[in-house]
Amino acid sequence: MSDEFLTRLQEQPRAEFAERLEARLREVDAAQGERARRPAARLRPLLAGLSLTAIAAAFSLPPVRATAREFLDLFRVQRVAAVPVDTERLSRLELGGFDIKGFVGSQVEVLEPAVAPETVESAELAGSLAGLQVREPASLPQGTALAGVAVGHPGAYRVRFDVAKIRSLAELMGVADVTVPDSWQGAEVEVHAPPVVALTYRRGDSEFRLLQSRGPEVALPDGIDLAELGAVGLQLAGMSADEARLFARRIDWRSTLLVPIPLQGGSFREVEVGGRKGVLVTTREPRREPDGTIKPGRWHSVLLWADEDHVYALAGPGHGVEIVETAESLR
Repeated sequence: MSDEFLTRLQEQPRAEFAERLEARLREVDAAQGERARRPAARLRPLLAGLSLTAIAAAFSLPPVRATAREFLDLFRVQRVAAVPVDTERLSRLELGGFDIKGFVGSQVEVLEPAVAPETVESAELAGSLAGLQVREPASLPQGTALAGVAVGHPGAYRVRFDVAKIRSLAELMGVADVTVPDSWQGAEVEVHAPPVVALTYRRGDSEFRLLQSRGPEVALPDGIDLAELGAVGLQLAGMSADEARLFARRIDWRSTLLVPIPLQGGSFREVEVGGRKGVLVTTREPRREPDGTIKPGRWHSVLLWADEDHVYALAGPGHGVEIVETAESLR
């Protein structure tokens, strides 16, 4: 809160890149050091955070109302695709004492503060408060029961591009060949994340959590080339310039939500939910022994998909079999 997918280039990295990714994942699985396991521990919070903010990433986009600035590019989430990212880059920045929040903080303006999830009595009430028709599973894993319902409000914010800072960040991350056009200076992106409904189900000490929301509303100003902007983001995430350009040109940025998947510590693949393409991410949680050593723990999976103008995330224990079956039963 990564082995599956990469078969359709329209939404996934090319085969050569997938092969290198899988090879690296196997190396990480074989490694026994704590350093090799650390990214896996980060994957779950990363995806959970992504879901709890209604997956309001910079490239997930449904229609938004017109504003005084007359944003011209309006978007809608229709599908989900995975993109591998190199979390080691951010780790190196953190170890070097770099404060990324402080670095970009002046470029982010909060338009509507996020509100912590509020527990409510029922899914029906949650849907009423969130303004959506809440879907519930008709079939749950054996021994599982509803344990709680909550509604969260991720809020809204505006990001103002600072070309010099983007270039500096790329240099610090070791991305020397990234191209950031001067024309981006001062361009603004607005993100409005609709309310999120969270349904929590428990079975013993295991927990399944279903998150659902309308797609986030993202608006870009006229003159921004989405593929060009996407290529820059993909390079910062860990792709080479050629890989980023190829991926950026093949994807439909106006309808595709990208899910960041760390290169280390897990597996992911493409699955179908109700005829829609989704991404299933599986990781093995690290377990700390009494003597302080870190050993592999239980498996945990997160399934993310979109259906019409709604986005969903379903997380729980195991390799994803129960999760996919539960997702297929949503009514």
